[in-house]
Formats: sequence, C-alpha cells, structure tokens
Amino acid sequence: MINLIIISIFLNLLILIFFNKITNYFKITDTADGKRKFQKHPVYLFGGTILFINLILFFILNLFNIQDYNSLSLLSTREIISLIFGSIFFYIFGLYDDKYKLSPNQKLTISLILVTCFVLIDNKLIIEELEFSFLSNVVVLKTFSHFFTILAILLFVNALNMFDGINLQTGFYCIVIFSIFILKNCFPDLSINLIIPILLYLYLNFKNKIYFGESGIQLLAFLISYIFIKSNNYNSNFYAEEIFIIMGIPGLDMFRLFIVRLISGHHPFKPDTNHIHHLMLRYFSKNTSFLLIFIYIISTILLYYTIDNKFLYLIGYLFFYIVVITSLYKIKKRKN
Repeated sequence: MINLIIISIFLNLLILIFFNKITNYFKITDTADGKRKFQKHPVYLFGGTILFINLILFFILNLFNIQDYNSLSLLSTREIISLIFGSIFFYIFGLYDDKYKLSPNQKLTISLILVTCFVLIDNKLIIEELEFSFLSNVVVLKTFSHFFTILAILLFVNALNMFDGINLQTGFYCIVIFSIFILKNCFPDLSINLIIPILLYLYLNFKNKIYFGESGIQLLAFLISYIFIKSNNYNSNFYAEEIFIIMGIPGLDMFRLFIVRLISGHHPFKPDTNHIHHLMLRYFSKNTSFLLIFIYIISTILLYYTIDNKFLYLIGYLFFYIVVITSLYKIKKRKN
C-alpha cells in the first residue's frame, strides 16, 4: 500500500503544479445564476476528473501488480469489470450532465438504467439481507433484493447530489466515509486512493477554483455504494442502522426536500434553496455553516459507536434532526 500512497501523492502534486495548464483545455465550468449560485467567477467542474484520473491509476497499479496490497484480489473478474466500467460510465454520465445540463427526469432515467445494468451484471452487487444490531434475526429481502438495491443506490446518488451545496462540505463528508472504510478494512487501498485526490480537491475548492460537478458526485456515490454493498456481502462489516447513521444527514435531508416539494406541487428533483446548508446560510456564514454541519456529522457518527442501545440512539438521532431543521425554519421566519 506504500507504493500506492507514494505514486498517488506524486500524481496529485503534478496535477496541482500543472493545474492552470490542464484547466485551460477543460472548458466545463459552473457559473452564477443569481438564485442558487453566487460565485463571482466561473468555477471549473474538475473535481470528478481528478478523482477519475486517480482511479485509473489505481486500476493500472492493480492490473500490473505494482501495489503491495490489493483488495481487488477478493473479487472475481466479473466483479472487477463491473467496478471498472461502472466507474467509467458514471463519470462519463456526470461529465455529460456537467456540460449539457440534463433535466431532472433525464438524469433520473439515465441513473436508473446505469444502476440497473450494473446490478444485473454483478450478481454480488446486491443487498440480500439487512442486519440490525438490536434485532436477533436478519431481515431477508429475497425477491425484493434487486429492487431494494437499485432503489438504495439511486437514493444515495440523489442524496449526495443534493448535499453538495457549499465549499468543502461534500469533500470532508466523503473523507469521513472513506476513513471508516479504512478503519474497518473495507477496500482500504481504494479508499486511500480516493482520499488523497479529495485532499487536493479540498485545497482547490477552498480557493474556489473547482467543484466536484456531477461527474464527481456520480462517481463518488457509485464507489461508496459499491464498497458498502461488497463489504457487507463478504464480511458483514456494517449493521443496517450503522449505514443509515453514516449516510443520515444527506439521506434525511433528501427525504425532507422530496416531501416539501411534493406538498408544494413541485418536481421532487427540482433544485431549490431549502437544503440544510441553505437554511444555515440564512443565519451563518459559509465557513460556519460548513463547520456546524461537519461537527454534526462527526459527532452523531462517533456517538453511534459509543452508545450501547443502538435502537434508542436511532430514535434520538431522528428526533434531533427534526429539532435542528425545525429550529432553522424558525430562524428563517424570524429573519424574514
């Protein structure tokens, strides 16, 4: 794994050194619209491409056995092909969306087709059962497993997309997830290979030079979903409620927004300014909003691992989210 870290650091230093020259040829940018985006200058949607370059390096190192540790050796050829082509297709789909701005219905349809294809190709990329720490028996999904898997991946893709709203937020959140994967020995080499370019991304994102873009979000959502499912199918590393807590803030915020939009008669995937970070930005600065959300995520995840009664904690977690959102709405009304 040392070889991977050294080569990955060297690659990302090269990207940083030649960043201006590289982006001169990369014409996909995000511009202000006066409604949800207020950046002063166009920002390159280059974060996904940085991740993809590092991912290609990872696959090459594994192909030629240059690494001293290879978590992909646990996978069959079919599974590896699914991982490689899944990464490629989700990146290309996201990049196309970055450039041509697909409608919500178009994005949902293409995402559904891609997820369904890779779930059908890889018969081990399926959630067959749910194990809760507070239940004596596992919940076996049986014939419902394919539908549940496709739905779960689609929901996380959309949740991560909606969560990606202010600088640093999604990058730090993904580092938390990949750090948990490393601590639990779930594809640790792949996780390290993604953390290093995310650190580069965070530096450039802090300077407001790049965003992840759809290419980055689609790629990250696919890879995180892949690792969660594979890790559980091979080693049962995660309880169902544990995954819920780790993905809780983006997931709950997505469900809340879906309900609010449907009640208001709007499309559930139509962008608005009611996300948790938007509500915080009405009262706090961008940096403070990011810091509060990050502390919220870290503290709730750490509490999960320290509290014995997971069921009561799950109830408390949901209750606390409702309290936070209700409080933010009240602040919003007072300020208006």
